[in-house]
Amino acid sequence: MRNVAKCARQLSELNFTWGLIESTAKMNCPTEAKTILPTMAATREGFGKLEKQLIANLVEENVNKLVLEITSKAQVVVDIVIRNLYERTADVGFLATDDDIRRFIRHSTGEPSSGEAIVELRRITRRLAEYRDKYTVYEEILILDTAGNVLAHLDESNPVSRSADPLVQHTLQSDGYLEVFHATDLRPHLARALIYARKIENADGGAPIGVLCLCFRFENEMEGIFNSLKSKDDKSVMLLLDKAGTVIASSDEDHVHLGRRLEMVLDEPYRIIDFAGREYLAKTCATTGYQGYMGPGWHGHVMVPVASAFRQGHSQALDAIDKDILGGVMAHTGSFCPALNDIAKGADKINLSLRRVVWNGQIMAAGKRGDLLKLKSILQQISETGDRTSSVFANSIRDLYETVISSSLADVQFISRLMIDIMDRNLYERANDCRWWALASDMRRIMAKGEACADDRQKITTILEYINGLYTVYTRLFVYDAGGTIVASSNLHRDAISAVGKKIDSAILPQVLGLQSTQHYCVSPFEKSWLYGGQPTYIYHAAIRHPDDASKVVGGIGIVFDAGPEFGAMLQASLPQKPGAFALFTDRAGRIIASTSEEFPSDSQLRLEREFFSLPNGEGMSKIIALRGHYFVVGCTTSFGYREYKNSGDYQNDVLAFVCVPVGEEIHDKKAAQSSLPELIQTTGKGSEVVELATFLIDGCLYGLPATEVVEAVDPSLLLPMRGSRKYLVGMITFQGSNMDDSSIVPVIDMHFLLGAERRDRDQRSQIVVIRSSKGLLGLLVDDLYAVPEFDAARLEMLPATFKGDSGYISSIIKPGAADTGKILPIIDPDRVFQAAQRKD
Repeated sequence: MRNVAKCARQLSELNFTWGLIESTAKMNCPTEAKTILPTMAATREGFGKLEKQLIANLVEENVNKLVLEITSKAQVVVDIVIRNLYERTADVGFLATDDDIRRFIRHSTGEPSSGEAIVELRRITRRLAEYRDKYTVYEEILILDTAGNVLAHLDESNPVSRSADPLVQHTLQSDGYLEVFHATDLRPHLARALIYARKIENADGGAPIGVLCLCFRFENEMEGIFNSLKSKDDKSVMLLLDKAGTVIASSDEDHVHLGRRLEMVLDEPYRIIDFAGREYLAKTCATTGYQGYMGPGWHGHVMVPVASAFRQGHSQALDAIDKDILGGVMAHTGSFCPALNDIAKGADKINLSLRRVVWNGQIMAAGKRGDLLKLKSILQQISETGDRTSSVFANSIRDLYETVISSSLADVQFISRLMIDIMDRNLYERANDCRWWALASDMRRIMAKGEACADDRQKITTILEYINGLYTVYTRLFVYDAGGTIVASSNLHRDAISAVGKKIDSAILPQVLGLQSTQHYCVSPFEKSWLYGGQPTYIYHAAIRHPDDASKVVGGIGIVFDAGPEFGAMLQASLPQKPGAFALFTDRAGRIIASTSEEFPSDSQLRLEREFFSLPNGEGMSKIIALRGHYFVVGCTTSFGYREYKNSGDYQNDVLAFVCVPVGEEIHDKKAAQSSLPELIQTTGKGSEVVELATFLIDGCLYGLPATEVVEAVDPSLLLPMRGSRKYLVGMITFQGSNMDDSSIVPVIDMHFLLGAERRDRDQRSQIVVIRSSKGLLGLLVDDLYAVPEFDAARLEMLPATFKGDSGYISSIIKPGAADTGKILPIIDPDRVFQAAQRKD
């Protein structure tokens, strides 16, 4: 951690400097330094405590950033594949009921002639190929009889003809699907194969007649997941482990081999582990599952070498944020980064106390010579070292904020990418479903008649209802003829919509009739549809073709995606668990497709900068923005498809995922930029007469007092209220001078009241300047101390007599120097402050 080492080194050097200054003060002016030595000791002690906290937080935040990154990756590695495998469990159950497959098995187990057998084998092979061409996640599909004989399969390079795998008999004895990942003679060239198996029964529910096996493209799928998560200069290794901790997929097989047993890190945020003679920071995540499906018990695991884990360059995340927004965000550091906020306040408090002591020391030494002149030199060293110490803390704290904010920016962008990936993967399945269901033999045969009778329409309805009962992501499936009239429909939720006999959208019908092959499909725009109760959704369509002439379209099938709850679940599943966080899907025009926030409902408009909506496909960005009165960390990614879906010219529909995490309320009352301060040019002429002034800030402007008229500055926490006092008095203090002999009550005037500026609450920079006047000691409440500079006496000019009556408490000014033309420094007359205040009251 280079930034940590740099900070530690700088603070160590400054600690040495503090000790050197303290020793110098004790030797050169021990009497005069008595008043500042206790503060210096307290300063060193205070900065020492803060140094430990700062270094600890620097380490912690750097580790937290890395842990968040590897934990997110580990979770996604396993959850993405589990979501995919969930769809496979539905596929194998549905395909096992396919009537064409049943007919093929019955024909094969009979006594067909060799010619008939060849014809039937070719026919079923073509049908299985149609299925794999659409559901491209499968590399092989096998149909076996109850004895384990392979009746048909797709992979010509696979020599299997019979299987002795116990999977076959276990499947025949099971009432559900089986999911296995092991070595098998069904895929002899693979070390292990991921197979989904289901027994095939007669349509009447009789005895099993065979087994269906779908072989998932596991290695190909994991390669795609790893490539999607891998970033430039990424040193991490992403792994998928089985329940025993054995590596079954690796993003870097040369580094971490398949079959290697690893130590899992499930119950800790992270752990340092040893692997191949090196130390790694590692994290393991179990799947969160999907709709109750937990998969084969696999885990995502990510490990990154400790030696290179923290070598990232400076992110400059804060430099990229709009200055006004950054200022507002930093006002909320107490909520999103309380530990750092406390350190910053602590350092500021120590430095302000030190500045007050230096300022008071300069007042004490004003106009003096001898040892007090030596004190001035020491005070200058203290001031410079205090500024350097403050700068180190400020820069390190800024680095910490940068780490926290850059981590948040990276996290929301990562999550937005995950969300759009989930959406694309989900809709990939929808495109597959409509094309496959359009190939149902019974529907093709009935629609080819041209005019479906009541029994035919009922048969299609029964098919649709059966499918819809298995695939509940659709509210209805419907079949229509070549004229666009709906002839049959399912109705999953039994709503009041009657679809049969009505026409589909006239704009979509020509597209369906013009689809070139069984591989093509079309999708309605995301818009309101009467088929979805007047709410916006996507409807996927595929052409139903004549069974004897595939070039002839005899109708079509439409599937109504249940967009509201399904998109909402996709967003909700990955949404950060932070109060006020929300997520959206939009199109490139900013129209909201889905939302987790009632403030940004579906079909409304998201108004953000165009740069979000202009991102190329697969690209993302993140930034902090002001939106509807709040600051948000926003991450966005544009859709990039999945496999051939949206990547083969099949379909163009760009969608963006947005993740928005609140930082705090927008601050509209920005503090005015501090007025440019006069150049405090000290005299350079030998023996020239000088004027020493105690300067301070009030409402962003600089004022001065003759240093000889100032006693000292004190902490405003000593202020006591005075009930019933006049408006210009903010209270009183009990003041004890440096001689410690006696004390007196000193009234304190609010200089904001004198200036006619808006009163504001005191903060830790506020100070009370105790001054001498003809009426005794008087306190002035000011916003901050500045310096005690020397000016050439020639620059001091008294106000003209004609102006004095209207000048209030100002008696003279310091004229502009050569480098600050047009700027003056007003000098307050202590004897006239009471008079001016009383006139204002």
